[in-house]
Amino acid sequence: MLTIKLPQIFRVHQVPRIFWEDGIMSGYRHPKSSALDCVLSSFQMTNETVNIWTHFLPTWYFVWRFLVLSSSLDFCQEPYHWPLLIYLLLVCLYPFASSCAHTFSSMSARARHICYFCDYGALSLYSLGCAFAYGAYAMPDHWVSGILHHYFVPAAAFNSFVCTGLSCYSRYVLGKSASAAAGVLPRVVSPCPPRCSPTSPQLLFCFWSNCAWNEAVAGYCYHLFFALLTGFLFASHLPERLAPGRFDYIGHSHQLFHICAVLGTHFQLEAILCDVCSRRAWLQGRLPTPGLPGTFGTAGLALLGNAAIIGAFTAALPRVP
Repeated sequence: MLTIKLPQIFRVHQVPRIFWEDGIMSGYRHPKSSALDCVLSSFQMTNETVNIWTHFLPTWYFVWRFLVLSSSLDFCQEPYHWPLLIYLLLVCLYPFASSCAHTFSSMSARARHICYFCDYGALSLYSLGCAFAYGAYAMPDHWVSGILHHYFVPAAAFNSFVCTGLSCYSRYVLGKSASAAAGVLPRVVSPCPPRCSPTSPQLLFCFWSNCAWNEAVAGYCYHLFFALLTGFLFASHLPERLAPGRFDYIGHSHQLFHICAVLGTHFQLEAILCDVCSRRAWLQGRLPTPGLPGTFGTAGLALLGNAAIIGAFTAALPRVP
């Protein structure tokens, strides 16, 4: 009879400091686990198990939404939907990359860095996907075709390089707290919709500009709330910092961070879809048809650029103490 031995679980002082998490005292996997051990550990209770599943399962939810939309929208022949296609693909990418990072980050110290380099890159690309969708469907009426609108996506592409580079650099040079601040930048800065920015909450913006309250506006407000909450949870390490060891397996900040991130993305997706349908005629009368260079060309260059940044930091790892 074939038996599978689950990997051993360790306490915090039994693993190297690079694997320590603030307020998490137990549930650590072997710091030199094999790939099989990492996969098996996702089926036993460790301090990473919920992190893995809170992004792996939503990945398939977003894939399902993408497939359903593909059956009703013509992504191939209709340029109006190309920014939405890029956004949907990157929405599916970032939780999957995060799930893989949490799964395989215990293979070695070097593998841990590489896993989270890729996680940061996927998150930065997701922020670019948000910019594509906002620029194509969610810009306030009086900003459409303006200077901000014209440079919105190129600025987001540049921002993705900055966020990936800063996150990777800070991870092993400036320390974990700086890495936390850098890693959360793409979540708080770029994904916030232009009609619901952190510096001008949607309600105040709507009162000031007399915009109509609708399902899209409500969705962006929900998304803003969860985007800011993810940033707070990511940086604060609450509640485990207040009661070390009590939230090692269930309820620590990174798990709550994952859940809030997914909920925010869900509301964001619903709001964008509402704008895609309700504003189509108005937008198509004022904006040029999206072209291949401006959509897939920009997304492809951003993908290659972020991959190059990750590759450069990965190559530099052996020279870092």
